[in-house]
Amino acid sequence: MLNRIFLAAASAALLATAANAADMYTAPAIAAGYKDGPAYVGVNWSGFYAGIDGGYGYVEKTSSGQGGIGGGLGGGQAGYDFQSGSYVFGVEADFQGSDITKGGGLPVFNYSGTIRGRAGFAFDRALLYATGGFSYGGCSGDCPPRHTGWVGGAGVEYKLASDWSVKAEYQHLELSDFPYVSGDHTDTDTVRAGLNYHFGGSDVPLK
Repeated sequence: MLNRIFLAAASAALLATAANAADMYTAPAIAAGYKDGPAYVGVNWSGFYAGIDGGYGYVEKTSSGQGGIGGGLGGGQAGYDFQSGSYVFGVEADFQGSDITKGGGLPVFNYSGTIRGRAGFAFDRALLYATGGFSYGGCSGDCPPRHTGWVGGAGVEYKLASDWSVKAEYQHLELSDFPYVSGDHTDTDTVRAGLNYHFGGSDVPLK
């Protein structure tokens, strides 16, 4: 129950952050005394990036009948974005290790990863986006190898500088034939925060 409350609160905080980020952007004022006003330097989201992240994951229910279980997770991501006007499109891959275990310390979710598309709208330094694609995951010990499925989610990213950004993201992963869970698939929800470095990041002059 506490895990459900945590995830609901974290998701609400993510949406609130996204809304605030969208409100943060205001068009630059045109300085008096200039014929056309000074050129404004805008944020460029295009290019490669890589970073680290950490957060919390929650698995719906185990095969032993106990309620949902959760634990910490952490890892990294890398991707490429292309910006056209205010629209940003890209691809991203991530990999996470976790300590989600059931009774007796048996592993449920030791690692997971995704390969996803991203599509969003940039409000200058703030980027709101949706994401989805392929997911995989597994555990160590007596687990079968890897299990695959799909992932969907949303997030907000904010440029601190031309080459650094912070992000908050929610993902829902559904993996098939996963051990230690009820039914023939498992639903896992994750909430993460991360830091990205943008290679060759630079602002662009806008008129």
